[in-house]
Amino acid sequence: MRRVAIAINLDKDKSNESAIKVKEKLIEYFGNIEIVMVDSYNIINYEFQDSLDLIIVLGGDGTILSVARGINGKIDVPILGINIGNLGFLSSVEISDIDLAFKKLRDLEYRVEERILLKSNIPEDINKGQSLALNDIVISRGSLSRMIRFQIFIDGKRYYTFKGDGLIVATPTGSTAYSFSAGGPFVYPTVDAITLTPICAHTTGVQPIVLNSNSNIEVKIENNNEEFNIIFDGQKAIRYIDEATICIRKSKEHASIILFDDYDYFKVLRAKIINNWKDCEGD
Repeated sequence: MRRVAIAINLDKDKSNESAIKVKEKLIEYFGNIEIVMVDSYNIINYEFQDSLDLIIVLGGDGTILSVARGINGKIDVPILGINIGNLGFLSSVEISDIDLAFKKLRDLEYRVEERILLKSNIPEDINKGQSLALNDIVISRGSLSRMIRFQIFIDGKRYYTFKGDGLIVATPTGSTAYSFSAGGPFVYPTVDAITLTPICAHTTGVQPIVLNSNSNIEVKIENNNEEFNIIFDGQKAIRYIDEATICIRKSKEHASIILFDDYDYFKVLRAKIINNWKDCEGD
């Protein structure tokens, strides 16, 4: 390993304490390597002059989502998430365990897992080059708007028409996020699929559906001259009025996530999602 970038969430590491610790540990385990420090939320504007062997993301799930969108199309590099946030479901390791993590990294006791990204037909100049999503693309009504009427077509064939507060188009990675909260299924991260989950549907019978990831999804939106939003990974929003046709499909790009050989998805799911949700419910 010769060149590594550390993408830092400055809101969560204001004193740079975690970044300094990670930098010192990298040198301890890998010797004389070049280390580049990057602001995670400004990474889309960063010009990578040379290739990278690894990008370490210091933050929580939101930081990883931001970095995954920001680097795609610019540089193909695996992401190692180190959690210094709250949930840390997407992270490979907690900050307290970086010695063990870097030892496994040095000893090649890991794998790189490719994760689906979604892409929309929204022009990148409107969405500042970030029309990608690692978790989900959400279409939702404005805060004071009435329900939206959705017409959904899959590969040119009409699937369903319904009224509701919104629609979540999620990757398997995003199936444990907003889609889950809205009643969608958990989907194992490497399954080649996309899910559609309605939000507060006011139409009898409409349910979440799991599609082949190569499906072309066309959503025609009728909103009676009212506001609605298209939101990427819960972080970037575009506001529309009245009507639009949004096309969503799997991107040719992907996110590469480092997972260690002893990683247990179901253990993480129980600890980070299911048990946390039960705790919130008082069970």
